[in-house]
Amino acid sequence: MDEPFYKTAAIGYDALFARATNSFIPSLLKAAQIAPAHRVLDVATGTGAAAQAAAIMVGPSGSVTGGDISPAMLESARRNLKNQPITLATFDAHALPYEDCRFDAVICQLGLMFFSDPLGALSEFRRVLRPNGWTAVSVTTTPERSLFARIGAVIARCAPEKAEKLNRFFSIPDATCLHSLLHRAGFQEIYVQLETRPIKFSSFDDYFSGITKGATLSGQEYVQLPPDMQVTVREEVWRGLASPSVGEPLTIEMDVLIGSGGR
Repeated sequence: MDEPFYKTAAIGYDALFARATNSFIPSLLKAAQIAPAHRVLDVATGTGAAAQAAAIMVGPSGSVTGGDISPAMLESARRNLKNQPITLATFDAHALPYEDCRFDAVICQLGLMFFSDPLGALSEFRRVLRPNGWTAVSVTTTPERSLFARIGAVIARCAPEKAEKLNRFFSIPDATCLHSLLHRAGFQEIYVQLETRPIKFSSFDDYFSGITKGATLSGQEYVQLPPDMQVTVREEVWRGLASPSVGEPLTIEMDVLIGSGGR
């Protein structure tokens, strides 16, 4: 799997993205049927929010391991999770460094759609699950129902050479696709639900500010564009959000699919 985040993305992730996406974590953990004393693996842990929430649920008799392919993300996770009983490791989701049947639950918060082989990763999730264990994943859907991935879609249109990387945002666009992936990976009792959250910003500038600093994958690609193309992308994104007036509050509805399956 290609590393999806550079250091600049990790620096801005919590301030820009986590404030919105963290609201989906309780549903993810519920779908994974996490309980006290469970052993939990958080794949693509990012800055550690889902791992932290899982640690509270499993309590002192359980354990949580969080891993990511990005050293910069793990660096942020170590800062956020300092002095907490969570093990952090660098690994590739397509080749988990754990024996079969190790964990009671495997979770992946908004990471699966970035993987070069989502089916292969899900098969690895199932391999390391114990019998009767559960996996739960959350993914974004389409550009129009995303938070910042819509900016990536605009960049892909303006700079076609970036399209392959950016279109990974939308590799799992609907419940049917996610259900099929879980089924093909061998999971049983599969459930997929769609959740929507209104994400509020004080203005369009507030919404776009982190992108200009290189936060998230869209931001990474945006800051590499020539200045004139940056202007074009920003204006197209603004028009796509129904052209909110300068300085006016902005609300974006974000859709996330949460899928789960048992072994």
